[in-house]
Amino acid sequence: MTAVDTTFSSLTDQQLGLLYQYTVEAYKTFEKLAENLPNPMSAKAFKQFAADERENRDLLELKIAGSGQHAAKVTLGADTQFDEIHEGDLSYREAAEFLIAREKTMLRRIEEIGRGAVPKDRNLLTYLGAVKRAHIVELERELALIRSDSDWWKREDAQWRIVYGHPEG
Repeated sequence: MTAVDTTFSSLTDQQLGLLYQYTVEAYKTFEKLAENLPNPMSAKAFKQFAADERENRDLLELKIAGSGQHAAKVTLGADTQFDEIHEGDLSYREAAEFLIAREKTMLRRIEEIGRGAVPKDRNLLTYLGAVKRAHIVELERELALIRSDSDWWKREDAQWRIVYGHPEG
């Protein structure tokens, strides 16, 4: 029988810093998309994502304050792509694919951290992971709609398009 290491540890400054910084960056991106997209259905989804990330940030701030730690500044990879989304340098498809990849990456990191976390940290990590999974599902829906209509995020008639499809022409 193989022995399994069952050593658990509290979240470190580095881990908290990573989670916190990602949450802030995701919030800014989702909020900006919610403000700028003409498609009311997509804008509403991004507004909810921003609210989720704001709540995640608040929970992480409570965790950081309660633990007596301070989150270490962590550099996130591909930060420039957040800027490219904000500046409109990516196509809608590329932006959606990037956001899905980013959420999946963060979900994997949360799950990795969770495997070694002490029981008192697991509820927070479970909650953060569930938020990521929900965002992934909704972003995949957005990507599917973009694939059938490359201007999906521009569509002010989104509900009509969902119900009646593309006009024949």
